[in-house]
This record gives sequence, C-alpha cells and structure tokens, in this order.
Amino acid sequence: MWLTALSLISMCFLESRIREFLDEGIQVGLGCDIAGGTVLSIFRAMIEAIQLSKLRWRLVDQTKKPLTVEEAFYLGTMGGGAFFGKVGSFEEGYELDAVVLDDTTLPHPQEMTVRERLERMIYLSDERHVVGKFVRGQQLF
Repeated sequence: MWLTALSLISMCFLESRIREFLDEGIQVGLGCDIAGGTVLSIFRAMIEAIQLSKLRWRLVDQTKKPLTVEEAFYLGTMGGGAFFGKVGSFEEGYELDAVVLDDTTLPHPQEMTVRERLERMIYLSDERHVVGKFVRGQQLF
C-alpha cells in the first residue's frame, strides 16, 4: 500500500489506519508527491503520518498506539523503497539512494544520540540541510 500522509487528509481519511495495516502485516510505505499532498519532503510525510496516527489514537481508538519515529522512518525509507524495488536501505544488494544531512546548524545544548539527532532532522530540517545526494550509488552533489 502506497500512501502520502497528506493524501490521507485530502481524501478524507482522517482516521488513518496505518497502525492497523502494520499490525495486520500489510506492507505499507510512505511517499511524497504533489498528486497526494503539497510538499516533496519525505520527512514532512513522516511527521504527518505520526501526527495523523496520534489523532486517530486520541480521537478514535486508544487501543492502537501512535506511530513511533522509528516506524515512520522505516515507512519512508524501506517501506516506501519497496514500492520501487531494492531501495531504501544500506543493506547489501540494495541500490544506494541516500541523502547526506548536516545538522550543525541545529545546535543543541546537550549531547544527543544518533536517534535523537535523526528525530530532530526529521522534524526541523529542510533542503538547506541536505549537503549530498546519491542515486543508484552515484553522487549527484
């Protein structure tokens, strides 16, 4: 199943059922495109999926926990990549599609774990933080 978080809103799917799909073993991937949303940021799609799942949890079904950052990241990388084949992972045998992010312009007063830094990038970064991009192993910049 291929979803953009904003397409869920646009198509009146406020009660996004991503958690239920995952719990039932249905393969789900997040994507970003203008056909179903308003931005091309996969990070924005991850944030919106988390927010929609929190709305569903709070307003519709409190037995279905909201998506975690880790789950949303998976859905936007390996989950979404599965739609296109062996992309979305650094595993052997997968095409290398990656962005290189620089978080030095997002200072924080404390040391942060890699997970905390990734979460911050998902929520706060934009195209200015992308300092490199690889597609099929070839560096574009």
